[in-house]
Amino acid sequence: MAFACVKSMQKVCPGTDYYAKFASSGIICGCNMTKGKVLAIDYGSRKIGVATGDLEMKVAFPRMIIENKGFEFVSGEVLRICDELQVKIVVIGLPLRVKAEEEENFIMKLLKKFVNKIKPLLKQKGIDLALLDERFSTFEAQQVMEKYDLKGGDDMLAAQVILQRFFDTV
Repeated sequence: MAFACVKSMQKVCPGTDYYAKFASSGIICGCNMTKGKVLAIDYGSRKIGVATGDLEMKVAFPRMIIENKGFEFVSGEVLRICDELQVKIVVIGLPLRVKAEEEENFIMKLLKKFVNKIKPLLKQKGIDLALLDERFSTFEAQQVMEKYDLKGGDDMLAAQVILQRFFDTV
């Protein structure tokens, strides 16, 4: 069970084949879910931004930052939040390069490992997994922080941007 079909991801991530690679591993396939809580992740090597929202309302809210202390710690925190909120879908931002044909970046390599490890844990709980192009999400988050003179938290604001983009495409 997963959320977005390859065709709908292609309109979100045009010109890339990352979702096709993930689709072949069963992460992205078809589902028509319209209700439930959604959690978004902005994955980083040191910090992971988390945002949550509701499919029916289609509004994203920044939630927290998880320190990346390794897979066991991060997955435990993500699964705890999923249980607490009864999350139906987890959306993970794909750190694609500006030019899709460029070679894979360091974070993408780490993210692939994370996705491949967390996928069966989410599936076991009946939680769908979707991937979404996160290009410029951190930039957008930093713009908001500058505008309102906020300090820290750009990772969770980037996760909010990712989740709002997801809501805007479904």
